[in-house]
Amino acid sequence: MFSKLEKNTLTICILASIFATTYTFANDEQIEQQKKPVQLDAIVVTAEEQIKQSLGVSKITAEDLEKTPVVNDISEIIRRMPGVNLTGNSATGQRGNNRQIDIRGMGPENTLILIDGKPVTSRNSVRYGWRGERDTRGDSNWVPADAIESIEVLRGPAAARYGNGAMGGVVNIITKKVTNETHGSVEVYTNQPENRKEGDSSRVSANLSGPIIRDVLSYRIYGNFNKTNGDAADLNPVNSSGYRAAGKEGVENKDINARLAWQVTDNQTLLLDVGASRQGNDYAGDSQNSNLDFTTNAILSSLIGTETNTMYRTNYALTHEGNWDWGKSKLLASYDQTRNKRLAEGTAGASEGRINSITDRPTSVLDTLRFSAEANIPIELWRPQNLTLGAEWVDEDFTDTANTTQGTGDSVVESLTGSNRSNMNSRIASAYIENNIKVTPTTDVVLALRFDDHNKSGDNWSPSLNLTQKLGDYFTLKGGVAKAYKAPNLYQNAEGYLLATSGNGCPIGLSRCLLQGNADLKPETSVNKEIGIQFEKDIVTASLAWFRNDYKNKITSGDTVYGQVQYNGATWNLLKWVNIPEALVQGLEGSISLDWGNITWTNNFTWMKDSINKRTGNPLSIVPNYTINSILNYEITDKADVNFVYTQYGRQKPRQFSETALENRTGIVTTAIKSYSLVGINFGYKFNQNFSGRLGVSNLFDEQKLRDTTVNQTYNEPGRAYYASLKYQF
Repeated sequence: MFSKLEKNTLTICILASIFATTYTFANDEQIEQQKKPVQLDAIVVTAEEQIKQSLGVSKITAEDLEKTPVVNDISEIIRRMPGVNLTGNSATGQRGNNRQIDIRGMGPENTLILIDGKPVTSRNSVRYGWRGERDTRGDSNWVPADAIESIEVLRGPAAARYGNGAMGGVVNIITKKVTNETHGSVEVYTNQPENRKEGDSSRVSANLSGPIIRDVLSYRIYGNFNKTNGDAADLNPVNSSGYRAAGKEGVENKDINARLAWQVTDNQTLLLDVGASRQGNDYAGDSQNSNLDFTTNAILSSLIGTETNTMYRTNYALTHEGNWDWGKSKLLASYDQTRNKRLAEGTAGASEGRINSITDRPTSVLDTLRFSAEANIPIELWRPQNLTLGAEWVDEDFTDTANTTQGTGDSVVESLTGSNRSNMNSRIASAYIENNIKVTPTTDVVLALRFDDHNKSGDNWSPSLNLTQKLGDYFTLKGGVAKAYKAPNLYQNAEGYLLATSGNGCPIGLSRCLLQGNADLKPETSVNKEIGIQFEKDIVTASLAWFRNDYKNKITSGDTVYGQVQYNGATWNLLKWVNIPEALVQGLEGSISLDWGNITWTNNFTWMKDSINKRTGNPLSIVPNYTINSILNYEITDKADVNFVYTQYGRQKPRQFSETALENRTGIVTTAIKSYSLVGINFGYKFNQNFSGRLGVSNLFDEQKLRDTTVNQTYNEPGRAYYASLKYQF
């Protein structure tokens, strides 16, 4: 009998052999076709390019970023795309101000962040809590806004091709290209809240690109310093219990990145990327389970305004791109290291996630090694086609000495976890095949199959189908269905990662619980479906789409007792991370854009019909039941423009059902956050071909939301603020 490893290796080899055979056949077919002239029916783009024409895809340009500037993090503009909100990774409200990009209600952990097509997973180095939260800002702030050429936001079936972690969607941050002439820019920016208790921001960024040897070797360098101060400790109101919730943390970014582009031959390019970034926080008093206790906790109150955690990220990548007679190829080798240095925190009960030391700053280290290869081959076989073959290997090694100490010294607990508790790993080998087929002049079909094999959760097959059908001159029907995939995270899989609670945090009916990582978890999957129609005529572009994600094997903390152990002189119930059967997300997205030349008006809406964990009946995350975004841009002259920005958020329904012993005893707040709107305006002016500036007001009508967990306002929405920028470019 074959072992599991041998079976999985054999499967990959078989799939690779099929790919190789297909590739050889395609080449032979192409050689035969070259012997006689062939008139193709149409130009067929790659499968990836075709999928990016789906309704579930949006694009933010450098011009958009300039005309609607972000204060600190590009998530501020991404949240205005259809299907996108900012939330925590659960509906608990824990870490409420650390909201990240949530696509179609699937939670931030199911949003994959890419930089130039390469996944960024630094947040995986941050401890994963009992209820699924991390004390992280996410991975959307590693590239300064001024260095971005565009941002692609892919949702639903369009995102599934990117593999692990893309079940909700993908955000691909595309940096500015290397140029063959010397160009550069310097930008300064400031944001000043009207309420002086809210943190202000300032930013300085610079870019430079040009040739070293013209037409052969070029470079690009960007650097950035961005500082947002934390909110004042007394910003939020005192509740009836005499406590107040923490405000928003500040953050300080320092980034530098360099790229060398070598035109090896006319059809081969070699890119070398090297970068280093540092993100440090400005502590505002927040902790995980006791987010009101900094007013009475001496350690927490003494740390307000200081840096309690620092993330260092270094990245290296070598990319070879080839443009051959038979098609295109791309080879990538990359290495990322994240060092997560923070004050020590508790891992049990009410102290979970709460800083308990002002001197001990352990560092967790996450190393990620990635190799990938892809070939795009146009062929003429029955119909014009473009075949894509690819493979990928990802190795994550993680060392966390800070959060794997629960139970040290207890022989029973030690026997559960093994001797090397602090080391965790994840290895995924993948292969995929995609084909864009021009079935008729008006019909494009993309068929795809992806295979992923994880060293612990095993293998997974992800098929997909995307269709584009023109209906006359103005209407296009677009739809897709794809199986998306997410492997267990490093903490969920690690048997050495233990969390404890003496009773309040236990599932209903239990007391004294230990939660242990589980190496036998299945991967999470979701069958993502989308269908809709697009209309384009003259000045009007409009679309309407229905989406549905049937979420299976979602990983959560379990409520089934696997055994009992003696721990700290008492009997404790042993729980594990488990897969739950089903969850459901579905809704509608729509957009309409009008372009009169000097005036453009873009609008979109999202209606979330369902977002439900079918085990508990609670939502997967707290998102508005609807969102409306509207941006009006008026080019007054060649030099002056004005922008109006409007967003309406619908009611945000919290959890309705208790999930812990404490909640069952005391109850939870079930009132919804009421609908509210945000309005902004800004003016831009080009003084000459080099200098430009912008002035604006955000949250014009001061619709400030102050965090108070006793009434279910789990996050701060900043009030009115004034901002300005000045840019020099050449």
